[in-house]
Amino acid sequence: MRSAVGRWLKVVLAWQVVVLAVSAGYVALLSSAHATGYAWVAPALGAVFGTAIPLQVAVFAILRASRGS
Repeated sequence: MRSAVGRWLKVVLAWQVVVLAVSAGYVALLSSAHATGYAWVAPALGAVFGTAIPLQVAVFAILRASRGS
């Protein structure tokens, strides 16, 4: 099971890096030609937090299970 969790973490972390890179590209492309305000950044922030929060819940569950509690 440990190797499966390791592979899962590698895939999830790689996906997170992809999401961060795409979000940074989105912000970089739109930073010079956006409308007034900060709403234009919302899709990038939503993508980053939308993938990071479930990851944290899963990692905490895995850590709790590995302690045996």
